[in-house]
Amino acid sequence: MPNALYPPLKPRSFGELLDAVLQIFRLSLLKCLPYATIAIIAGQLSTLYYLSRGRTPVLDSNDPVGVTLYGLGTLIAVILWTAILLRQSAIAAGRPVTGSVDLLDTLKRVPAIAAIALLGGAAVAVFIVPALALAPPYRSAGIAVMLAPAIYIMVALSFSLPALVLARKGVLGSLAYSFRLVRGNWWRVATIYVVGMAVIWTLCVLVATIATMALSDNGADDAAITRAVTSAAVLAVAAVGLTFFSALTLALFGDLQIRKSGSG
Repeated sequence: MPNALYPPLKPRSFGELLDAVLQIFRLSLLKCLPYATIAIIAGQLSTLYYLSRGRTPVLDSNDPVGVTLYGLGTLIAVILWTAILLRQSAIAAGRPVTGSVDLLDTLKRVPAIAAIALLGGAAVAVFIVPALALAPPYRSAGIAVMLAPAIYIMVALSFSLPALVLARKGVLGSLAYSFRLVRGNWWRVATIYVVGMAVIWTLCVLVATIATMALSDNGADDAAITRAVTSAAVLAVAAVGLTFFSALTLALFGDLQIRKSGSG
């Protein structure tokens, strides 16, 4: 019997969708974990740079090295997340996964991936940047007001990369396709995203708490050692969480495609 995890054969209920996410995650975790681990580390390049210089790990726009590392790390993380998505789509469809074909396929599309990331980021920044430019007494209120449309755009464009590599759309076509898929399903998509992020956040907090308690019970009083071990544990969980979130995105993408094709 062919694997129908992706693409799905019919629209799924909320429970069926979450079940599909867990199945894709279970089948793909070990095969995707190397990509996810490197992606998480890459996303921390600027943080590691600041820590190595004894500085607070907060992005400094006046430091070109830190900004460059942040941009490079983010791009690497997005590329690897896209490769994970491709690998999971093959596994969910029951196709064999060999070598790093998915990564090579993703690397061919780096210019398009970078363009989508920049355009998507710009679409969100259009709402947030003007609020940040307000005088301090009005800044918080401005951000609160502009956050709603910014979040709406983030969710609406969240399937642009899947559209690029799975539906084989162009850059602008991928952005438009994602917007079209989410239209009429925004609250459903946002709710599932919130559930997924809550699961990942809970796991990170739980592992950090357990690691800290274990070190305390073993007499590890050195704060630096405790922070290092706890950070390593959280990064490991974050890599697992990235794989889970990718499975969630894939299952949602397939479900939205079926729903849109069924509605004409």
